[in-house]
Amino acid sequence: MHNDSMTAVVATGVGFIGLFSLPALSVLALRFRKRERRQPIYEDADGKATPESEQAFSTKLQTAFLLLCVAVGCGVFIPRVLLSNGGDGLSVFALLDAASWILLLFQSIVICSSRSSVEAYYLGIYTFLSALILTSILLAQDIRIFRSILHGDHSLLALHITELTASICLAVAGLSLPRRPDVFYRGELVDRMYTVSAFDRFNFSWPSQILALASKKNDLDMADLPRPDHYTRSAAVSADWKRRNYKYPVWISLILSHKWAFALQWGLTVFTSILNFAPQWVILQLLRILETHEPGSKYGMEVWVLVVLLGVAIIAQSWVENYVFWLSWGSLTVPIRAQLSTLVFEKSMRKKDIKGAEKSKKKTQAEGGSEDSAENDDDDDEALKKSKQSTTNLIGVDGKRVSDFCSYQNMFPGTIFKLIVSLIFLVSLLGWTALIAGFSAMLAIMPINIYFSKKYSAAQDRLMKLRDEKMGVVTEALQGIRQIKFSALEPEWERKINEVRERELGAVWAVFMADTWLIGCWITSPILLSAISLTVYALVTGSLTPSVAFVSLGVFKALELTLSVIPELTTDLLDAWVSIKRIQTYLDSPEVSEVSKDSDEVRFDNASIAWPSEDDTKIEDKFVLRNLNVTFPKGELSVISGKTGSGKSLMLAAILGEVDLLEGSLYVPKAPPLEQRHDSKANRDNWIIPSAIAYVAQIPWIENASIKDNVVFGLPYDEERYNKTVEVCALKKDLEMLTDGENTEIGANGINLSGGQKWRVTLARAMYSRAGVLVLDDIFSAVDAHVGRYIFEKCLNGELAVGRTRILVTHHVALCEPKTKYLVELGDGGVLNAGLLSDLREEGSLQKIKSHEQTREEIEAYESATAVNSDESTDEDASSTNADGETLKKVASKSIARKFVEDEAREQGAVRKHIYLTYLKDSGGLFYWAFAFVIFAVVQVLSVGRSWWLKIWTSNQQEQAIHANMINASENHGYSYILGAQQPSIHTMAAPRVQANNNLFFYLGIYVALAVITSLIGTLKFVYMYHGSIRASRKLFAKLNFTILHSPIRWLDTVPVGRILNRFTADFHVIDSQLANSLSFGVNSFLSLMGVIVAGLFVSPYIVLLAGILLLICLYYAILYLRAARPVKRLESTTKSPVFEQFGSALSGVATIRGFDKSQIYIERMQRKIDDWSTATWHLWLFNRWMGWRMALVGSLFASFVSILILKTPGIDAALAGFALAFALEFSSCVMWSIRFYANVELNMNAAERIIEYTELSTESLDGTSPPAAWPTEGRIEVDDLVVGYASDLPPVLKGISFNVNRTERIGVVGRTGAGKSSLTLALFRFLEARSGTVYIDGIDISKIKLHDLRSRLAIIPQDPVLFSGSVRENLDPFNHHTDAELRDCLERVHLINNSSNNSGVATPTAAEPSSSSITPKNTNIFNDLDSPISEGGLNLSQGQRQLLCLARAIVSRPRVMVLDEATSAVDMHTDALIQRSIREEFTDATLLVIAHRLSTIADFDRILVLSDGMVAEFGTPRELWEQGEEEGKKGMFRAMCEESGERDKLRAIVFGEGEK
Repeated sequence: MHNDSMTAVVATGVGFIGLFSLPALSVLALRFRKRERRQPIYEDADGKATPESEQAFSTKLQTAFLLLCVAVGCGVFIPRVLLSNGGDGLSVFALLDAASWILLLFQSIVICSSRSSVEAYYLGIYTFLSALILTSILLAQDIRIFRSILHGDHSLLALHITELTASICLAVAGLSLPRRPDVFYRGELVDRMYTVSAFDRFNFSWPSQILALASKKNDLDMADLPRPDHYTRSAAVSADWKRRNYKYPVWISLILSHKWAFALQWGLTVFTSILNFAPQWVILQLLRILETHEPGSKYGMEVWVLVVLLGVAIIAQSWVENYVFWLSWGSLTVPIRAQLSTLVFEKSMRKKDIKGAEKSKKKTQAEGGSEDSAENDDDDDEALKKSKQSTTNLIGVDGKRVSDFCSYQNMFPGTIFKLIVSLIFLVSLLGWTALIAGFSAMLAIMPINIYFSKKYSAAQDRLMKLRDEKMGVVTEALQGIRQIKFSALEPEWERKINEVRERELGAVWAVFMADTWLIGCWITSPILLSAISLTVYALVTGSLTPSVAFVSLGVFKALELTLSVIPELTTDLLDAWVSIKRIQTYLDSPEVSEVSKDSDEVRFDNASIAWPSEDDTKIEDKFVLRNLNVTFPKGELSVISGKTGSGKSLMLAAILGEVDLLEGSLYVPKAPPLEQRHDSKANRDNWIIPSAIAYVAQIPWIENASIKDNVVFGLPYDEERYNKTVEVCALKKDLEMLTDGENTEIGANGINLSGGQKWRVTLARAMYSRAGVLVLDDIFSAVDAHVGRYIFEKCLNGELAVGRTRILVTHHVALCEPKTKYLVELGDGGVLNAGLLSDLREEGSLQKIKSHEQTREEIEAYESATAVNSDESTDEDASSTNADGETLKKVASKSIARKFVEDEAREQGAVRKHIYLTYLKDSGGLFYWAFAFVIFAVVQVLSVGRSWWLKIWTSNQQEQAIHANMINASENHGYSYILGAQQPSIHTMAAPRVQANNNLFFYLGIYVALAVITSLIGTLKFVYMYHGSIRASRKLFAKLNFTILHSPIRWLDTVPVGRILNRFTADFHVIDSQLANSLSFGVNSFLSLMGVIVAGLFVSPYIVLLAGILLLICLYYAILYLRAARPVKRLESTTKSPVFEQFGSALSGVATIRGFDKSQIYIERMQRKIDDWSTATWHLWLFNRWMGWRMALVGSLFASFVSILILKTPGIDAALAGFALAFALEFSSCVMWSIRFYANVELNMNAAERIIEYTELSTESLDGTSPPAAWPTEGRIEVDDLVVGYASDLPPVLKGISFNVNRTERIGVVGRTGAGKSSLTLALFRFLEARSGTVYIDGIDISKIKLHDLRSRLAIIPQDPVLFSGSVRENLDPFNHHTDAELRDCLERVHLINNSSNNSGVATPTAAEPSSSSITPKNTNIFNDLDSPISEGGLNLSQGQRQLLCLARAIVSRPRVMVLDEATSAVDMHTDALIQRSIREEFTDATLLVIAHRLSTIADFDRILVLSDGMVAEFGTPRELWEQGEEEGKKGMFRAMCEESGERDKLRAIVFGEGEK
């Protein structure tokens, strides 16, 4: 009978081998049917091999080994059968064995003859499975006839061993075939997971080379890490998403697009749930045998089989667990994060660019504000769609949350299945009665659990919103940092940011408290479950045996993990659900629709247009240009004019398709798609694409790249065209003056360029482009008159403009008149005049239009203006082509350009002690941490004490109790959060015998008391740790906030906003939420390890020796792991910043990017950055698995060795054996978790390191004395021999200038680009500290007083207006120091409102006011209501309005000294004239320093300061400077400027006061 069953088993095994031979058979059949030629160079979806990698790739060794193994097996099999002599059934076995070897031989031949390495790889896996089955068959047969072989012929024994070895080697050979040669994607090595052999892949061995490199270098760079494969590459996963074109919600689509990975993850998780209890089952059997074992007698064969099974069970369980983990991160988390990030960015390139603030407006209009709270939730959703910060958060927070949840959602089915398995196990051990009694206690705790899960979820939700709010405030502060520093508003902004931060920390504390309750429930539940179950069992059966008590406790311990995961998982599910809904909302938001029809020319046909808004925005809430009938002639220059805020930019936006078309039609040439333009093949003959569009925005959008890259903008470099472009855009002199010429790197948003340079660079980008239609928004406002005229002549009407349609918005109609073909004047919400210039001239409308723009005197003044702030670009300059060419070539050949924005620094090696000490000090100092250590130690002692007491209790049933809760080690499958909540402990100690009362309740009472105290202190220790964590977070944030706001402006200019934001958001997220837990669990694991080692001393010195050896091996792996994980974690942090920077930059310039039709290029650029981030995360988890698997292997070996040692050592009874096994399993677990938590703490400390690095930056000087309260009373300025420079290694920009300014004088400052005008401004405000020399204001040396006092008493209106989101009132008076009447008065002075408050032309309008006199509704003035909303960056206002509002903001405080830096460059002439009049009339008691483009602005000032090359060239009244040239016989600089204009007489009239301005 035994023979028959054995035959059936062997036959089944052979059947499976036959089944695994089918793939080889089908491959062979296919080969005969269709002969495929082998591709010369290997290529697949991941990439392409190189000739070098092809040459290096070979499978000869592996296939030779495979053939050798199968040949030896077949060769040995025949003599082995002949020597066996038969016997019943043996011939059947022999036949079956023969069949197995023949099938394996067939598989091996097919593999060796395969031309495809991938095919051979997969066939090799089937061979491995077949050889594994054959090995099992041979082992079973050998065990069956073991004794007869052993005592029989030795040659037969040798043949049996050789055959068994051959089958094992064959299995290894099957796994050793490499899959393919190294493949490369865009010249970079692709990750080798699908390159290496199956053995290397499933052992996580393929990163070994990188780990070795990390040890050698003690660092890793991005170049050292292979690139993602096509399953993880953002471009590929995004394309896959689009190809599938799902119409379901995002979460369903995500599941469907990764269905196979999810299915495998779930399947293996269920398998793990069964495997988890295998070691416990083995130990139960072992303990039962040991309990009944007679001392001195030998153990039977089954005991040794159990020892082997224990090792196999632990290895199998560890491997499956490790693989599930890797699958979760490598195949789900990283690809899903990349996919969501790419989808969100791609959407942002298609999404409507909504700039309004309609919701806020509605709120302020709501009567009595009663709707405020009701609209709150809606506002959050609306704000999400509009706010750049929230959009960035979709990638930084929401995408990460969803992808992280995907990595552990498999714990839901895993938990349920594990619960079922453990219940079956417990029922067999304890019976139904005891189990139901125990579970009733757990059910009683469940409502508390559910309640706090909801509280936790609500707290998390609130925290997310507050994080968005904080990100918004911090971003706004960083973007407006120059304005904040100029106005000395740092303390107010510091307070504002800290207030939001306090609310955020309140939410973090609420999360912590809800978490603490959940942890309390998790700790208490299993303790109650075990106590009640064991009590009922003892009462029902009357006894409690060690095997029942300790194995059931082991299962309860496993249940603790299983049940504790559920509430945490539920909250994570809710978090992920909130995030996926936010992503869904964004992806569903309205996109830019095709509003125009294709046509040869740009034409508006009765069109009504409005700025983009939500689909449900009411028409009266929009600013509308109505009934436009305009046709711009093809290939000609057309001009759009109109007062500030009349809708000129809106008309340009319509041409770009960035508007809502309410009615009528819009015709625009349709450009060919990017891929059909073949830019790489462009040459001079086919350069211009007539239908392509280039756009110069009102706010110049500059990339963080070199000037050359900004101009070329991704097109091929044509030297002649490039040089011509630089010349006609008046950039030649700028490039000569910049240290690195065209290779000078421009900071974020062009921060290190002047306003004029920024505009000229963006103009050059448009001129260099292939566009046949140029859409230009007000390019003259930031350049001087002389340069403006030069650009008009040479650029807009020069060689590069021939045949191109140019549509230009400008206030300078008179300047453009000679070459303009078509003119449009906007006003009153529509077109006032439009037509060919010749027609308008005949009708007399042209003069009317010009009179709207400027008075005759203003036109003359403007035309007589000269090069105040610019390059000397004259016709003679322009004609000297050779000189230009040489200059450019000379610049290009300079040494490598210095980076304006330095690459983000990364620390190397271990986190410095200083970082730990700073964090420990900020979280509470020495006393706090000493007490924390005491609490943790007490918890550990109580935990051990509880186990020790249980040992005494069970000792009454047997001579020595066994407490075998050793299974915990196998249960620790990485849900680290929970792992700290459970107390890993030694459940046995070699304790002295205690003679105690047999009373069950006595033991039980003390056991439960110990359990309750343990759980209580165990819970409270988290509250204690959280308290310290919040304290550290608060202090570190306050320090960072202070340092950043007080940092020197040059440092802020050179560091991208995204990099600083990363500290404020992602890094603080780690410090707020993760570091406390990592520290808690790390200390916990370390103390557990100490406890285990101390307990080990009671057992046997050999085990401690073994433990020592294991510890050394583990340390070796840990050091390798840490050396690689540290730099990769840092890389993950530094690769995240560019993703946010690119996102923020692209969102700012989305109109320009879409205007140039460059969306796809930016998407590809973003994909590269996302791939960098994915690469770092991928390797971080890969190294983690590499270590985890090796730790588990060593641990399993240790457990097997200990069990062998127990069985071989005489005198060890069941209790000591159980304890030793528990110790063995717990030891490996504790070592692994101690190392992992140490790594976690160190990796999380990386966030602290980055923050502390910034808190220790040098700030601006905070020393100095306080000036008198009323200072300055007069506004006298004395500059004496002032020398300043931008950096110590750069030459000075002001070289010993001296001048005096008397009380209430108006001083005009002029000079060409680089003369030092802006530097003088910066020196007055001490942004540049004097190297020598002094500046006195009212007799006080400004270098001796506090910076805050200096800046708060002076006022400046910078060239780039900076506004903050909020209301008009909040922008004028952010901290409520003034009355509404004062604010309205200031708005009147800058002519944003007038007394009648009905100025429809001056403001970008947001609401409609019904008009009785006209059918067309008028757009009302936004500034009439101080509560009108201003959107982020003031983008719902025109550039001119922003400048005027900044001017109003500066004059609110009525300063004694005021600096205007080209502050009205973007307003129309008429408004500028009014403002200049206001300045003259209203600021009679203030000293004015004015840097201006328009000479008319300063020609009648008291005195004029002419700067040249950082020195004072001339200083005196306009008349003196004019006459100076006449007396000396040679012209002075000021006089020369006036003479150059050719309008000398008219300018002279202003200087000598002969005419009114």
